[in-house]
Amino acid sequence: MLTAQQPLALRLRADQTFDSFIGAAGSAAARGRSLAQALASGRERTPLYLWGPPASGKTHLLTAALAAATGHGLRAAYLPLRDLDPAGVAEAVSAFEQFSLVCVDDLDVIAGEQTAELALFHLYDRLRAGGGRIISSGSATPGGLGLCRPELKSRLGWGVSCRLEALRDTDKRAVLLRRASEQGLHLNDTVVDYLLQRHSRDLKALLATLQRLDQATLAAQRRPTLPFVRALLDADAPPDAG
Repeated sequence: MLTAQQPLALRLRADQTFDSFIGAAGSAAARGRSLAQALASGRERTPLYLWGPPASGKTHLLTAALAAATGHGLRAAYLPLRDLDPAGVAEAVSAFEQFSLVCVDDLDVIAGEQTAELALFHLYDRLRAGGGRIISSGSATPGGLGLCRPELKSRLGWGVSCRLEALRDTDKRAVLLRRASEQGLHLNDTVVDYLLQRHSRDLKALLATLQRLDQATLAAQRRPTLPFVRALLDADAPPDAG
């Protein structure tokens, strides 16, 4: 049985806040952050739809909105559609239609699922009727998701749609340095360059590596020099086949 607390607890991360979100002034990302903040505070009711490629910050903004809403004393829930089957989506709608804010992640994964699409359509209507708010995300525009229920597509068009772009390397560098600083880990430019150019450009993978590096430096009582980082990553790399 899906409870009212489970979706909120799934990915509510302290590091994913509005302050830590990167969005240039005047950009669609900055507009999305501003609208999400207004919805989370209860000052705005217009539905917000965030779309863009992986690692563009969609889940980050949803998580930030959840944290802000709970900080304002509002009931908020997170629906990770990637982790729910159609029956689970319908059950969640029944559980959360009286909430102040519902954040729905990965709409594209339920495209073509009649039961799930219809449930989300009803969620939009019931939240609106009850004074609630909704922020949702997907990989494409409402028209490009491949939805089979025109009612849901219509509801997605009710509000504001903001396209988020994948972070540039300069932005990823800023995220790495900020997160390292928060963990008390000093990374010099050579190490950051190595991580970006030789290891991975995927932000999730980079942050996981940073966590691994933090643990390794503490255990070895070493500074994160380039030789140390290279040796650590080489040790973690899978052996060559054959």
